[in-house]
Amino acid sequence: MNSDTTVPRCKFVAGLNQTKKAIRSHACACVYLACDADEHFRMQVISLCQEYQTNIKTDMTMAQLGDMCGIDVNCAVCAQLACAQ
Repeated sequence: MNSDTTVPRCKFVAGLNQTKKAIRSHACACVYLACDADEHFRMQVISLCQEYQTNIKTDMTMAQLGDMCGIDVNCAVCAQLACAQ
């Protein structure tokens, strides 16, 4: 296998402010919103994703999102940034 055929690793940003910034700049491929986050918080993120037509997944918990982002705390929302091809 050729070493030049590596698959690019996409970066995640965690937290509401960084996720909002990524959504508004059309820089994210998908937003992950924890199913156990506060309802008011969830509605705020869902509304923004709908406004900017951003993919959103809502089937993971805050603990799972924290693990996925590689952080040692729970995470209510994160965004997977679009990978450069």
